[in-house]
Amino acid sequence: MRRPAWALLALACALPSVVLASLEASQAKVTFTCGGPAGFRMQGRGNELQATDKGEALVVTVPVAKVTTGNSLRDTHMQERYLESDKYPTAELVVQRADLNFPGDGANVDATAPGNLTIHGVSRVVTVHYRAWRKGNIYEVQGDLHINMNDYDIPTPSFLGVTVKPSVDIDAFFQLLET
Repeated sequence: MRRPAWALLALACALPSVVLASLEASQAKVTFTCGGPAGFRMQGRGNELQATDKGEALVVTVPVAKVTTGNSLRDTHMQERYLESDKYPTAELVVQRADLNFPGDGANVDATAPGNLTIHGVSRVVTVHYRAWRKGNIYEVQGDLHINMNDYDIPTPSFLGVTVKPSVDIDAFFQLLET
């Protein structure tokens, strides 16, 4: 299963060394995609993400309970049986500033950075691919990463004989305001 909350975390990688005052939630988008047998494809989406400047690191947090698939029964199973969102309410990506490339005004970057992704109470080092554009004091960030849900102790979802593959693609987009 692909996890939208993790996608948001992956995108926070492209912030400058300035303090970030706000993130426009209306501009945030996180998606996860996973597949299964016979071309089955499941996608989840969320639009809540918080990016926090912690000095030496950028921390992106996504509330996993806010990620939905468009099917309420599947969402209930995802939250209660697999993600256990009551016990593990957020997914978090931490990227060290020293590992990031920041674009100058009117410029963009396309790069990768290591980060520490925590989902379902399990932390793993991941590689985040990101693109960032700077327009004045606004940074637009788009990022993606690939995980295996079994690496995070998330059981492989199965319902009515359809079992998804443990491979999950996570994508995120958001804007950050430099102050």
